[in-house]
Amino acid sequence: MNIPAHFPALALCIAGAAAVGLGTPIASADEPDDHFIIRDCEQSREDLARAIREFAENEEDWIFLAEFDLAGGDITALKVCYLPLGPDIVDAGLHVGAMMPCGQIGLYEENGNTKLSMLHPKFMTTLQPHPSLERAVERAEPAFETLLDHVLGGP
Repeated sequence: MNIPAHFPALALCIAGAAAVGLGTPIASADEPDDHFIIRDCEQSREDLARAIREFAENEEDWIFLAEFDLAGGDITALKVCYLPLGPDIVDAGLHVGAMMPCGQIGLYEENGNTKLSMLHPKFMTTLQPHPSLERAVERAEPAFETLLDHVLGGP
């Protein structure tokens, strides 16, 4: 099941039941939990990477930081940032600066299908409970949904 969702830091649909537009925990320990957004994609990794890069480069509140191969080229890793989240993250303390408003995105193939995997923004509140990070997650979800809908051809 493809579920609309997105995140602040990079890296995109959780298979399973939906709750508030996001997936619920998966039964198998070998599969991602609800801290990941995973989507099945019709596009190639190259086309998806290009679409994500172009989106981030053309939207005022976004920046594109990096694209590189991992795992011997099996994963195309991307990093894009949604800048409006920065103040909320910094408000939680400078020590959480490593969680800047960026999406960690991985593009890969599995069983002949292209997949997109991304950290869900709520990973921040799991690592560091703080009211300003809760605000950041609330603001990040719709922003990353917009990114995903744009690059994957959603609503």
